[in-house]
Amino acid sequence: MEPQQISTLVEINNNESRRALFEAYNRRTFAIAYNILHNRENAEDITQDAFIKAFQNLHQLKDKTKFGAWLAVIATNLARNHLKREKKVIYTDELPEIRDQSEIMDTEAEALHSLELARVRTAVRALSPDHYQVIVLQFFDNLKIEEIADLLKVNPGTVKSRLFRAKQKLAEALELD
Repeated sequence: MEPQQISTLVEINNNESRRALFEAYNRRTFAIAYNILHNRENAEDITQDAFIKAFQNLHQLKDKTKFGAWLAVIATNLARNHLKREKKVIYTDELPEIRDQSEIMDTEAEALHSLELARVRTAVRALSPDHYQVIVLQFFDNLKIEEIADLLKVNPGTVKSRLFRAKQKLAEALELD
């Protein structure tokens, strides 16, 4: 969905626009919650709660084109709060989709891509929720450090530190220089 289209739907904020936003971001939001909770039912509940909270607080969203990233932060925070209540942390290999499904690859390239993706998933699985969150916001949502800091309500220095440590851990896990 194009940024202008997202902004328009957020501005309208009626049942039709909410339905369109839900359809556009439901799977991704579920994947984020599931990655933290590793429980389908809880992830579905958190996904619904995240949309409800987002729709109730749309007036707080400064940049309407960043709805997806803002929703991801809400879902992550709700999932982490759920884990705190249950006193357990479980990681999974499920990540938000990182490539266009319509992209057609030949068999060899697809196999290599699958192997590399499995390595990355394993490395990301080892990250703490704070590190996972900033990696998703920067590399999947293409947000700048200041935007991430604003969404997470932390200092830009904190975001930089989390990104640095997350990249270090990923590089170690992937055996990169």
